[in-house]
Amino acid sequence: MPQVASGDITLHYTTHGHGDPLLLIHGGWGLGINGFHFQAKMLASDFRLITPDRRGYGQSTPVSGFNADFHWQHAEDMLKFLDALPLADVRVWGHSDGAIIGAIMAILAPRRVRALVFEGGHLYNRKTESLLQMQQVYADPNSLPEAARVKLAHYHGDDDWPQVIRNWAGAWIELYQRDGDLYHDRLAEIRCPVLIVHGAHDEHTPVSEMEELARRIPQARLVIYPDGGHSLHDQRETRAACTQLVQEFFSAA
Repeated sequence: MPQVASGDITLHYTTHGHGDPLLLIHGGWGLGINGFHFQAKMLASDFRLITPDRRGYGQSTPVSGFNADFHWQHAEDMLKFLDALPLADVRVWGHSDGAIIGAIMAILAPRRVRALVFEGGHLYNRKTESLLQMQQVYADPNSLPEAARVKLAHYHGDDDWPQVIRNWAGAWIELYQRDGDLYHDRLAEIRCPVLIVHGAHDEHTPVSEMEELARRIPQARLVIYPDGGHSLHDQRETRAACTQLVQEFFSAA
């Protein structure tokens, strides 16, 4: 598994396929859950898929906590990661926290992001739908279902996975104290085409929130999957259709 130095950390990553680079950014539990395995097979003939572990995840540099601005920090990490490879610009597909990070990359460095797929993401700092879950898993990561604990331990390590979960949950608990959105009211600065894909049954973010997000981004298209949940790319019922749509979107970008 290759790695690069990115500022004060080392980021491990995998690559699949050939063609123009496509950066895949994982969500809050890391690639051990809701990974991009299906996409690595389906898109490898069209794109070079690059999938890093973010700081504090997997085999990248561990950390002992995230603060409420961690999405911005991780966006800076990803831009430094592109510098290190080096890549002038990329298409980006972000899931959940990764979607937020991808959008912030497009705000910070408009010329570096050619097109963005924003999947299962969020608009507001306060996630009322998820606050209780965040508080519970922060207090006791072992309260997660056994299947999730096994996957998290396999990916992050038996001793490290509880801290990974506390980092994530603690930052969102801190974010709940803030008004406004996660993007510092800068979504209108995004200049690349954006495809927002969202499940009607996403337990973390209502459709109305994504409708508002789409309204704030100049070149955004919103597609709702009636049978979809939080992880369209990894959900058996939606992954094929979602991946095909993304392939078509990126091919035109």
